[in-house]
Amino acid sequence: MYYKKIILLGLCLLLHSLPGFSQRYNFRQYDIEDGLTQSQVTSITQDSKRRLWIATLGGLSCFNGKLFCSYTKTNGLNNNFALALSLDKNDGIWVGTARGVSKFNGQKFNNYKQTKDWVGKLVTSHTGTVYGLSSAKLFKTNEAVTEFLNITKDEDENVSALKVDDEGKIAVAIIRKGIFYLENEKWRPHPLNDQLKNFFITDFFSDRFHKNKLWFLSVEGLHSAENGKISQYVSGKFRVIEQDAKSNIWIGATNGAYYLTDTELIHFNGKNGFSNNMVNAIFRDAENNIWLATDGAGLFRFIDRNYVIFDESQGLRSKIVMSLAKGHAQDEIWMGTYGGLFQYKSGQIKEIKIPSDQEDSKNVIFLYNDREKNIWIGTMYGGLWRHNGKRMELMTKDQHAIAYNTILEDSQGRIWLSTDAGCFLLDKKNKRLKSISKQFGSALLETNQGEILLGTEDGVYMINSRYEVVRLKLPQLTGSSILCMAKSGGAILFGTSDNGILVWDRKTGNTQVINTRAGLASDHVYSMLVDDQGILWTGTGKGVNKIKTGDFSVIKNSNEQSLLVECNQNAILQDKNKVWIGTTKGAIVYNSASYIPKSGKPYIYINSVTAFAQNKGQQQKQQTTFQANDLGSIISIPYQQNNIIVNFTGIFLTNPEGLLYQYRLIGLDTKFSETISNTSMNFTSVPPGRYTFQVKAITKNGTSSVNAASFTFEISPPYYQTGIFRLFIFVLIVLLILLAVYIIINLKERKRKLRLKIKLEEQFKVRKQTAEDFHDDLGNKLTRISVLSEVLSSMIDEKDTEKRSIILKINDNVNELYRGTKDILWSLNPKNDKLSELLEHIREFGKEMFNSTPIRFEDRIQLNNQDGKLSLDMSRNLLMIFKEAIHNALKHSKAGVVIFSATVQDGILEIAVKDDGQGLSTAASMDGHGINNMNVRAQRINAKLNINSNHSGMEIMLRVNLSTLMRAKNV
Repeated sequence: MYYKKIILLGLCLLLHSLPGFSQRYNFRQYDIEDGLTQSQVTSITQDSKRRLWIATLGGLSCFNGKLFCSYTKTNGLNNNFALALSLDKNDGIWVGTARGVSKFNGQKFNNYKQTKDWVGKLVTSHTGTVYGLSSAKLFKTNEAVTEFLNITKDEDENVSALKVDDEGKIAVAIIRKGIFYLENEKWRPHPLNDQLKNFFITDFFSDRFHKNKLWFLSVEGLHSAENGKISQYVSGKFRVIEQDAKSNIWIGATNGAYYLTDTELIHFNGKNGFSNNMVNAIFRDAENNIWLATDGAGLFRFIDRNYVIFDESQGLRSKIVMSLAKGHAQDEIWMGTYGGLFQYKSGQIKEIKIPSDQEDSKNVIFLYNDREKNIWIGTMYGGLWRHNGKRMELMTKDQHAIAYNTILEDSQGRIWLSTDAGCFLLDKKNKRLKSISKQFGSALLETNQGEILLGTEDGVYMINSRYEVVRLKLPQLTGSSILCMAKSGGAILFGTSDNGILVWDRKTGNTQVINTRAGLASDHVYSMLVDDQGILWTGTGKGVNKIKTGDFSVIKNSNEQSLLVECNQNAILQDKNKVWIGTTKGAIVYNSASYIPKSGKPYIYINSVTAFAQNKGQQQKQQTTFQANDLGSIISIPYQQNNIIVNFTGIFLTNPEGLLYQYRLIGLDTKFSETISNTSMNFTSVPPGRYTFQVKAITKNGTSSVNAASFTFEISPPYYQTGIFRLFIFVLIVLLILLAVYIIINLKERKRKLRLKIKLEEQFKVRKQTAEDFHDDLGNKLTRISVLSEVLSSMIDEKDTEKRSIILKINDNVNELYRGTKDILWSLNPKNDKLSELLEHIREFGKEMFNSTPIRFEDRIQLNNQDGKLSLDMSRNLLMIFKEAIHNALKHSKAGVVIFSATVQDGILEIAVKDDGQGLSTAASMDGHGINNMNVRAQRINAKLNINSNHSGMEIMLRVNLSTLMRAKNV
């Protein structure tokens, strides 16, 4: 940007006698009524959360865009005269006061006694060191130590200004010495100090857009230093300077503020929306807003909108501007209001008198410029007038009872009038009205084909060259009140009172509706204008919209707060790069070519989190509150307090009221919610688990915040939902099942044992009875047979050997049968069920078998006190196996010694019959029925039978598990 040189004398006159331009600029004032601590503001800074900190002569204020929070001596500040502010890397607020330096860490103030005098300036370097001015002396502090510095080695040096640039570089201005910069802990002088030392510098900064350019204030005014040369731009008594995002210069003066661009110098004061008070500080925030601290009028924010407003404060008698037209001279605008006709020219507004005694002539409804640059004035019941640049004349005779809504000059030069009494053609020569239509008309438009479109309260009518009036057959317009019409290319646009804008392409017949669903501020459209850039300006019942005529899409508003204003009908005009719109709040003038810098993104942070348990029927709640500094790590919440309230703050100083929010609770949600306006969220009955809450701020045009505030929390499960408890329950259930199974099995076993016991008892009785009966009956009979055979033998002659031989065989068979019955009787007797009894019986059987033979029979039985009952089947099979073994040894072994043994070792019963005879071949043993029967019987009782035979003898050994042997019962 190249600033035009302004002659010093001319500037002096300009600044001291600057006329009040008839327009009001946009400033938002914050004073004690809004919560500011005190109205004399001395300094402004901004922390990382985008909160503004404001120093006043009544204490310290913090501002989040909506609310102020105040801190005074009551809260620990060393003095309420707060004069300077600076922010360190940890968001600690350093405050320079009339009693030295204080630091606020967000919870309490620490006051430092090293500086007890007036501290008027504080800055923080990129290293985090705080520098300040006290009694024109420079000092630095790091909380522990405060040190006063001497830069030029001159003991009397006085520092008049202290500054820090965007990179954290410290610079100072010293009276009669110039400007010095701190680089690598050394002070470097400015190259132009030989010239700068001649100025008393009160404020300065390095241009952000032009390298090596310095701006500074002195008692003479505003200067710049560049390319080895110092130039003066503006003279006056100034206090502070700042540069905005558009590279323009802001100057704080004793009587308001000045705004220097490359084309103009504007003095903001009480006449155009600002204040006449002294400006103590100017601050540019992270969103590029300019804040001005005044001495007595509080805090101001400049709203850099692309419009200004003309209303009653600039000279209009009524702020309801009904119509607009270009004046006869360049840059002249005429405004028709309910308070008369006014002219804006050369920054001044003056009233144009209509030569009529009727009061209704002051109710100007419509203004119109014809080809001859005449201005037509339509009034409400005050007549139709025309101004030719020299005089005003009445254009109708005896037609005062008509309200003129709109005027149109067609391509043939005819004047059409739309009134409350219908549509008329004006006979300019005779000043007579010719009625064309009786419909109440509110808008007129000539088509490219030369027809006249008449907008009425019931759709649109077309008037052809023969003055025939025909309804335009567009279903969307039937029953709608047409307030305005416009053309864009081959399309005709109709502004309605309830359906927005209807775009009609006459060539194709296609239509398109633009309404609130498409982004229009209101469906009540009062005025339309297509400007030179192809933008459709639309005045609605709730503000102004801009629409692209290429696709008729609504251009989104900027992040600034929309001007909520009701526009007036057909009150729109373009004058060069300015668009004038008449509203109920004055004439709004938009600069369509102006550049508005992008505002920054909003910022959001979480204030606190409260977890509580809702106790039904009780007034008190169990709750835990976590402050912002508690949310850095995962917070743990007991399961009873599973109702969560999150309070957060979004800061968007450009438009605090237009900020919306989106949130999600990761763990329950995956997507962000729809936008909401409230700054707290309540989650009820959150189940146990780990969650992350995220929230972001959204501006009205969809810009998301620079950050998404978040915190992570974990709700511990109740004891009955923990893994240990679930494992315990699982184990308990398994144990209960096992116990139930055990009980069932045990009951079944007890029943089985009981049944078995009963059966065994029955068997015992049966076996005992059978043994007794068998012994008594069969034994007696065998004895009788034996006695009778002996009697018969005594009766036969001894020489009759054949008969005696037969009788001998009978006796042998009887004896054999008796011996067999002895085994059966022995087995049937229950008292012989014990293992020891079985082994003893086998031993007795062996002794009896080898009693009359040369073979010696030996027995070796060692049970180690492990005895028990055997089932009848077990006992019988064991007996038959070893009777067969002893019989085979006697019959086939030709042994000298036969040994019968039985031992119990490690729960295994081993029973064996061993001899020292000639042995038996394996093949021969397998062919015998006895050996096969022995194997079958061993398998039957789950025993293992081993037969070892060689030339030194033979051994038959049976191994069986003793517990298996004892477990088998008679069934």
